Amino acid sequence: MAVDVDEATAVVATDESPAGPGQLARAGLLAIVILPIVVAVVRALRRNWFPIGDNALLYIRTADVFTEHHPFLGSWTSASLSLGVNLNNPGPTYDLLIAPFAQFLSPGPGAAIGVGAVNIASIIGISFASRRMGGWAMQRWMLLAAAGLAWSMGSEMLIDIWQAHALLLPFLLFLVLLVGCTAGMSRFLPAAAGVGTLLIQTHISYAYILVFLIGTSLATLWWLHRPVDWRQLPGSLRSRVSVITFAVLVVLWAHPLYEQFFGEGQGNLSRLVSNSSGGSLTLGLTDATKITSSIMALPWWWTRLGYSTTVPDTPLTLSDDGAALHLSGGLPGFFVAFLALVVITVGLGLLTRSAHGRGSALQTSAGVLATVASPAVVASLSLLTIGPVGLSAHHVRWVWSLSVFVTFVAVWLGAELWSATRDKAETRWLTPAAIVITVVLSLLNLAYVAHPEGPVTDYSAMPAMRRVFPAIGVLADHDPVLYDTSNLRVFEPYSSTMMMRMQELGVEFRVADEIWVRQLGNNRRANGAETTVVFQLEGIEALNYGGPACTIALTSALSVPAENAARTNAELFAAELVDGAITIDEAMLTEDDPIDQLGAAQEGDRDAAWLLVIDGTLSRWVTDGIAASPNTNLATELDEIFNWMLTSYGLFAEGPWDCPNP
Repeated sequence: MAVDVDEATAVVATDESPAGPGQLARAGLLAIVILPIVVAVVRALRRNWFPIGDNALLYIRTADVFTEHHPFLGSWTSASLSLGVNLNNPGPTYDLLIAPFAQFLSPGPGAAIGVGAVNIASIIGISFASRRMGGWAMQRWMLLAAAGLAWSMGSEMLIDIWQAHALLLPFLLFLVLLVGCTAGMSRFLPAAAGVGTLLIQTHISYAYILVFLIGTSLATLWWLHRPVDWRQLPGSLRSRVSVITFAVLVVLWAHPLYEQFFGEGQGNLSRLVSNSSGGSLTLGLTDATKITSSIMALPWWWTRLGYSTTVPDTPLTLSDDGAALHLSGGLPGFFVAFLALVVITVGLGLLTRSAHGRGSALQTSAGVLATVASPAVVASLSLLTIGPVGLSAHHVRWVWSLSVFVTFVAVWLGAELWSATRDKAETRWLTPAAIVITVVLSLLNLAYVAHPEGPVTDYSAMPAMRRVFPAIGVLADHDPVLYDTSNLRVFEPYSSTMMMRMQELGVEFRVADEIWVRQLGNNRRANGAETTVVFQLEGIEALNYGGPACTIALTSALSVPAENAARTNAELFAAELVDGAITIDEAMLTEDDPIDQLGAAQEGDRDAAWLLVIDGTLSRWVTDGIAASPNTNLATELDEIFNWMLTSYGLFAEGPWDCPNP
């Protein structure tokens, strides 16, 4: 059914001029909304930023596009942990979008410019689509919505390739496009199909909410244009829009379909379908209502003030009855949350009814989607599978985009309702108000802001990684290498970043762990032909490694002078423990203290003394008054040594070749 409503019948413009500001002014406002992304990209380039942790892992997939390691699927999803089956997100569409930048640029510029370009394109799409649908009367509020969402995300999220953040602006674009499709403007259908595919292929968490929204859209489309002459359906399916939409879907789904039918083992799509019912533990209606209300109905809503605190990361609670999730933090009680959602849903329903009464199919469509948004979010979140690590904020991050959309649809419909009862002279302030708030939010977003969620928590490790990067080149003559992931701690930021650097240098690396294989592709599965094994150690293990492997690099988060000072002081204090210059009041020691190790140190064991210094034991003894020394700076210097130990990182390699640094 290809219904295409003439714009004049869908737009109710109440400004003093239906066209709003001139084209140059609108372009200037769009440029201001985009400016924070440009500034974030430039800042990243100037600071020599590069992806780390999960970001680096995602970037590897992007740089693998059109190589022998070409990704046919999206990244491995953590939902696999709760389901007990390794699953990938459905498709690589986001990788394909970023690939042109990854092919010609190093990882830092490639990721920053690539992600920034997708977000800029999303904002341009929001501006263009809303202008074509509803003129300036709609465009001003949707541009404000884009500026508000970008401000809430903060500068560093605007260049973050991590799916939870990379898809927020594209999701807002999809919602705007869906309004036009719901109103019968079929020209927006191909774009909506493309952006919707991008969302669900990149992160499967969008599956439930897209089903609810698309179902609502189809029902509203039928209701607005009933009765439908079904005899026109064959012709509609052969229309230019239908053909283009079908072509878009075929092209974008070709990769996952190829993997499904021609890949190794059970296809990923069939894995997803067979496990669609989720795991044994889901969020449930009660907690889903609390979270939805916190983001969509109660302070601090979708704003930056609550971006990092509204949904607390919550681990599972283990008991004899099994694992359970007990949300903590500032979430409201169920009754307050439910009542708040009822209020905003009823309010949006009344605004939608008013829009329908004024004869605006466009505003009615937007209002219906906004009205059902809260119940749809509650239903979608209630089905969310909770894995072994519990609930993380990124599991529900997409709600922010939907909340922003609901807010500004309400503002749009409210402004139109109010304007319908006023003279034009009384409504002229709407345009300057929208422009001023949009500009202010955009300018406030120019400063550096890094929320603590996701991989940004490890940005402090970047200096150490930069010092490791030059040394990795020695592996180029000894590949393929096996990167041993068997000893990695959870959420460590180094391994994927080192692999990304190897990829940049053309060093062929492979992995043996099945999860890593699912993430990087079957062509990176170890097959026994690897001549070199690479592994990493952290902390005391890195500093004390004395095995046969070559030390490729050993560094820490401290600056080189501070690191050298910490190492020198550690050796000095170990010697002072041995010779008695640092005295220990043994009467104050408890059975939990390493008494045997202290005895060994006092008898001349320098290694035992060294461990007492770097593992923080001596620092604790100084604080507790157990250890004493003439050195008045001992406590401060011991703290620096402990920090050096905690942030130490070593990359090692073992193979049939001589060490480059014997």
